[in-house]
Amino acid sequence: MRTFYLAAVLAAVWVASPGIAAATFGTEERLPLGAKAPSFAVPLLQGGDFDLAPHLGKTAVVLDFWSIYCVACVQQMPELSRIHRQYRDRGLVTVGVDLDSFGTKRVAKFVEGLTFDLSYPVVIDKQRQAAAKYGVSVLPTTVIIDREGKVVYYHVGYAPGDEAAIEAEVRKAVGLAP
Repeated sequence: MRTFYLAAVLAAVWVASPGIAAATFGTEERLPLGAKAPSFAVPLLQGGDFDLAPHLGKTAVVLDFWSIYCVACVQQMPELSRIHRQYRDRGLVTVGVDLDSFGTKRVAKFVEGLTFDLSYPVVIDKQRQAAAKYGVSVLPTTVIIDREGKVVYYHVGYAPGDEAAIEAEVRKAVGLAP
């Protein structure tokens, strides 16, 4: 049991530490800006499935790839939640894509314990299908897709202040002036 906790702590430090390469989740290349966003369908944390296909080419989408062991991921979540609440009525869909490989119950317990309201749904990408399609290898990774279904923003990592650039890209993606 101690080995598990030590591994969890080391993984959290490894993923969250600046300047240290984080875990590699996929070997695919990251999608270039302007590329057509690939579709995926994965289970929702709340039950059922989330299918990205009906949103592509119709709404702007923010994909937030994260893990419960990633400190920077959790720091970014309240900002993404605020951005989502502010622009969802303008056609923004935000989805948290959890890449943890353990059971859904653990992720659900983590989300329930957050000290802020997570205003967007979370999907469980346990097999890393969505991560592979988007070339995600470091967490957090934020991808913004415009109303035409094209990848317009791809950002790896998070530091306080990054939300300004994310919000500016969201504004453009939903069709508002920057």
